[in-house]
Amino acid sequence: MNLHRLGVKFFAGDGATIALPEFLPVFHRWIQQSVLDELLLDVADYSHVHAGPGVLLVAHEGNYSVDETGNRRGLAYYAKHPQSGDVAAMLLAICAKTLRACHLLEREPTFAGKVKFSGDQLQIFANDRLNAPNTEATATALRPAIDGLLAKLYPGGKCEVVRVPDAKERFTVNVKAPADVPVGELLKRIRGE
Repeated sequence: MNLHRLGVKFFAGDGATIALPEFLPVFHRWIQQSVLDELLLDVADYSHVHAGPGVLLVAHEGNYSVDETGNRRGLAYYAKHPQSGDVAAMLLAICAKTLRACHLLEREPTFAGKVKFSGDQLQIFANDRLNAPNTEATATALRPAIDGLLAKLYPGGKCEVVRVPDAKERFTVNVKAPADVPVGELLKRIRGE
């Protein structure tokens, strides 16, 4: 499967009421201090768009977003450029980046512990309608990579994986895990620590 524009979103537990513009100075500081292990380029404010991308942290390899798509706030990351490895390896790397950003936001002094992400719900999506149309065939092709990711995040747990069936929408699956696990622990699991 020729696919690299994959993304992962972890939903906000606490912090869903923080005004989106409050994330702008935090992301600007992340750029100035090179907080993430990639080239961070810019910040864009889409807080005026209802149920939209919110506040975007633009990086060379992908974009981070305090996202409100579907009227559910969360932290999303999606890759923009091909990465090494197969789809399963790419999905693991993308999820690790998402979790690291979630963990940093939870520990962000600006928010004084008011931001928390749910470790029992996530969304996996593809920003590529050509190579990953929202069909059952795409779901079948991506299922081994998704199952591999979930096995790392929730070893021994049985996750519910449901594809959003609307053909007008991008390929998206919602995942519900058996237990809420702190994002810091999920990050350790995905890194094999």
